[in-house]
Amino acid sequence: MKKVIIIIALIAGVLAFQAIRPESGLIEQAAADTMDVNPNGSSELSLLMRDMQKYTNQAKADLKAGKTPAPFPAAFNKLFTAKISENNTKSDFYNQFGELYISSVKSYASSTTENRVETYNNMVNACLACHSQHCPGPVPVIKKMKVE
Repeated sequence: MKKVIIIIALIAGVLAFQAIRPESGLIEQAAADTMDVNPNGSSELSLLMRDMQKYTNQAKADLKAGKTPAPFPAAFNKLFTAKISENNTKSDFYNQFGELYISSVKSYASSTTENRVETYNNMVNACLACHSQHCPGPVPVIKKMKVE
């Protein structure tokens, strides 16, 4: 009799599990929050820099595909006013690096076929110049953005 009860309980358990699988629609699958990679939240500046990274990655793909560059994103002008993380400060040269970056993105966006690779790499080098002085964490990722 005990064996019959155990077998019935196991069958009921398996059936119950089958009924609540994510595919059944009875429960929702857990999803990781991928909107913010920083556990304490991201500053306005770090979110802007991620947009800059997306622009550069797309620019690299477009460059390799022989496409015309996307226009200069006006939102990049917020580089000078975007709020930074609480415990960080902008270096004395931050605005100069920012001007260099903005100028290089505009130059790339208006580049010709003949100088496109050069202006693209200048844009990446502007990122490297600032990040090698102020916030070195992204330097390895930025170096991979270069085009030979």
